Amino acid sequence: MDGALESVQTHFPNAPMQVERHYAEGLPDILADRQLCELVFVNLIMNAYQAMDGHEGTLRLSISPEVSGGKAGVAISVENTGPGIPPELHGQIFNPFFTSKKDGVGLGLSIAAKIVDDHRGWIRLDSQPAQGAHFRVFLPQTPEG
Repeated sequence: MDGALESVQTHFPNAPMQVERHYAEGLPDILADRQLCELVFVNLIMNAYQAMDGHEGTLRLSISPEVSGGKAGVAISVENTGPGIPPELHGQIFNPFFTSKKDGVGLGLSIAAKIVDDHRGWIRLDSQPAQGAHFRVFLPQTPEG
């Protein structure tokens, strides 16, 4: 997560974004491709910075142990205090080539969702208008469950 954050911050060196990290102690090890998972988090963090568009705000990164569907693993949250994602777009944001950005191609979130799915996890959006976006990712300890 920290590597992904550092990678994104190099693209926004003067962004007035405050970063809060909440990483639980004693997180379980997960069997996952480090580079692919970093790509997921780079995408989510990059989207958060772009959503803030140079305005002051907060990026919250959280990692905690979780059990989902009977599988032990970790839950990762990426939240920002930007404008959020309108409810009518929630069902489309993980579709390939869907974008609400004027210069985006619409592959970032669909690739992120595919990577997480290939690891037998899930990615969800919890966003309310004008309250920022909150993406949650669950990765099980082992891809088999």
